[in-house]
Amino acid sequence: MEFLLGNPFSTPVGQMIERATGSSLPTEDWALNMEICDTINSSEEGPKDALRAIKKRIVGNKNFKEVMLTLTVLETCVKNCGYRFHILVTTRDFIEGVLVRSIIPRNNPPAILHDRVLSIIQVRQEV
Repeated sequence: MEFLLGNPFSTPVGQMIERATGSSLPTEDWALNMEICDTINSSEEGPKDALRAIKKRIVGNKNFKEVMLTLTVLETCVKNCGYRFHILVTTRDFIEGVLVRSIIPRNNPPAILHDRVLSIIQVRQEV
């Protein structure tokens, strides 16, 4: 998985994801979230770059507001991006290594985060 190397926020889509998931945002920026989807769909490396940034924002992040905003970006992308993105998001590595790992008891996630992650996993299994 050589695409996991480097700063995931150095790419155009990575920079947008960083802005869309910053804890200083009062609420979700839906226009930016849709722009992220357009960028993912319009570039060859978009899905990989987006997934790297999403993973970086979730794994080990103790700022649960950032994680919740990232989950919103993820859900928006799942609903609005194509096959190339779906293939990456539905891997066992992403589901177990990123989503499930974010709600392990050691991290002491709030119940709302726990429920949101489980909801995302359930929706993806139905697709």
